[in-house]
Amino acid sequence: MTKKVLILGAGAAGSVVANKLAREFRREIAQDRVEITMLDRSEVFVNQGGFTFIPFGLYTPEDIIRPRRELISPRVKGVFGTEGEIKSVDLANREVKTKTDRSYSYDYLVIATGCVADVEGVPGLASDLNTFYVSLEYSFKLRTLVQGLKKGRVVISVARMPIPCPGAPGKFAILLDSYLRYFRGEEVRKNVDITFLWPMEPIGPAAYDDAASQVFKEQGIKVRRSFKLAEVDSANKEVIAESGEKEKYDLLITIPPHRSIQALQDSGLTDSTGWVPADKNTLQYSGSAGRYDEVYVLGDTGPVEVVKTGIGAHYQSLVVSQNLANDLHGNGIKESYMGELGCPFIGSIYTPATRGKAYIPTWTYNSPPDPFTATKLGWFLYRMYYYIFWDAGIKGLM
Repeated sequence: MTKKVLILGAGAAGSVVANKLAREFRREIAQDRVEITMLDRSEVFVNQGGFTFIPFGLYTPEDIIRPRRELISPRVKGVFGTEGEIKSVDLANREVKTKTDRSYSYDYLVIATGCVADVEGVPGLASDLNTFYVSLEYSFKLRTLVQGLKKGRVVISVARMPIPCPGAPGKFAILLDSYLRYFRGEEVRKNVDITFLWPMEPIGPAAYDDAASQVFKEQGIKVRRSFKLAEVDSANKEVIAESGEKEKYDLLITIPPHRSIQALQDSGLTDSTGWVPADKNTLQYSGSAGRYDEVYVLGDTGPVEVVKTGIGAHYQSLVVSQNLANDLHGNGIKESYMGELGCPFIGSIYTPATRGKAYIPTWTYNSPPDPFTATKLGWFLYRMYYYIFWDAGIKGLM
């Protein structure tokens, strides 16, 4: 019988799993003993990590967009576009339906559908939404606003956690300061107040928090911690926290709340936090719908306790693809995800007047990152990553 692997979502995590399995089981696929199918509602892959850089002209759409069929092995049956949009997932009967009412059965299921912005989750936010998190179009809208800045109060607000790429808002604040200071001029920077609102006390692990706090202090970026956004009053240009605290703004840049896709919620697979629960080490589904060892959950759609970063999703995809290979081989061996992840840090932008500084700290569940210093080499390695990603990262070659 043909063993069927069904992958929901053709983002970074799902694509790596598909490409690694297609490479390892090329003979079995040719002999119809293994079948790999991938569903996604979009024909193109957009590397959303690049959205942070778009407002400052550091990347173009051509840098961060590729057709999915160029990235996925031809041995994978890719169903993209409207025919690949998921409608429901029935774990008990091992069946997935798409919006076109086509059904797919499976022996093994990979849920890697990412997450979506929940703009309506904050009253009033939709009426004054400026962000680099939602889409490429919003990133370009923000680019126009940033280029036109001359004075006023800029508030960068992270509504609440978890969000994908939790380091990106802090990076954006630092990039904005550097852009205004070194490209627009010191006079413009002096006339622009930048305030960073963060919904928790620490900004990441201790070493990351220390580094970010130091740069914020040096660059004159004001920080308010534990500011959980409850409402946006666009008429009065004011954001209001759950605690009742308020902050005035001239330009509001918001990272909206995020949640798993509606189809997973409608299928009863999410928990009370709105995310898909799974064992944090095996990444196998374990939630209100029961425990299903043949179902793996990874990437941004996973449980709330697993930090959602691109590097983390990559490590998860390596573990899941290896365990699926072991499942298909029937050897009973299991790899464990130990929480390996990373979150790039930026100290300053690269300009004629500055070197540019960055670093990519990595850590695991039980081993937080060591103290670090951002460097010029780190800046170029970070920028280079977005190009290596297409030819090596997403194809599971690293």
